[in-house]
Amino acid sequence: MDFKDSFEKLAAFIPEEERPDIGPILQAFMEEMMNPAIREWGEYQMPLMGHPKLVDFAYNDWKPWENDIVVSSYPKTGTTWLRDVCRHIIYEHDSLEFEFTKALAGPHVYLELGSEAKYELWEKLPWKRRILGTHMSAGMMNLKRLRNSGVKIIYVMRNPKDQMVSMFNMSKNLPFPRENELVRSVLPSDFNDYVQAALDGKQNMFVKKGEGYLDHILTWYAHRNDDNVLLVQYEDMKQNPAPEILKVAKFLGVNMSEDQADKIAAMTSFEATKARMQNLTVVKDFFNKGTVGKWKNHFTVALSERVDQQVEEKLAGTDIKFKYTL
Repeated sequence: MDFKDSFEKLAAFIPEEERPDIGPILQAFMEEMMNPAIREWGEYQMPLMGHPKLVDFAYNDWKPWENDIVVSSYPKTGTTWLRDVCRHIIYEHDSLEFEFTKALAGPHVYLELGSEAKYELWEKLPWKRRILGTHMSAGMMNLKRLRNSGVKIIYVMRNPKDQMVSMFNMSKNLPFPRENELVRSVLPSDFNDYVQAALDGKQNMFVKKGEGYLDHILTWYAHRNDDNVLLVQYEDMKQNPAPEILKVAKFLGVNMSEDQADKIAAMTSFEATKARMQNLTVVKDFFNKGTVGKWKNHFTVALSERVDQQVEEKLAGTDIKFKYTL
């Protein structure tokens, strides 16, 4: 499915006389991908994806709905999966909302991607409660305003070794011009080089210059006690899905029984989600294996130890403990 097809399918759920022009949205996405650059919003950098204009709009001009849900994460840590879990928690399975939101698997719902026209599309789609996404650090979001508006934010994190493997594999299919020097430096084609670029802060996706995934986590960890922010771990969702689903449901204000949580756990297993949504994403092979511990097939001992060292240094003083195997 391409951008045009997926956005047209969404727009079709809006009465024709109210339907926004999707042309500007498509143009913004294509320009962003075909013209890779390190874009900056204040101290924060966005190499390859994300646009300062959209970050600024989300921070200063966006008027969220009172019951909006925003799933936040660093790329390839479980954002799409967790949004699908929320979709099963929030919507009736035979509802119009459940039907059209399954197409929102790509960049359609990320606050920082595309153009402001996308926000108009969100306003007109027939949903009563929106499940949106972002890869932005906490400092790039107007958290005070979101909290006052009643927005719930779920931040999902994943062990960095599996995150690197998943991002490396997906990066091969991202529609960026591969001959571009910036693309090659941010997303090297050799795995060892890729990991080193990540550790050296050369990817700095939605973080400050020289920072990386662990710094992204720390920006959200600082808000772990905010009453509208919930932190979850990818590996916990894999290992004990039903209790984690109950935790998410309670956070979202949804009453749910253990039996209901078990059913949702089965319907939203990574394998089931991948099978259901694989053809709805705009990136080929967007879903990888979703396993915990696949990093062992890619990392040398020395490379693994470099990651361990950075985790120990960066996350010292926190209670964050990654699970690298289950």
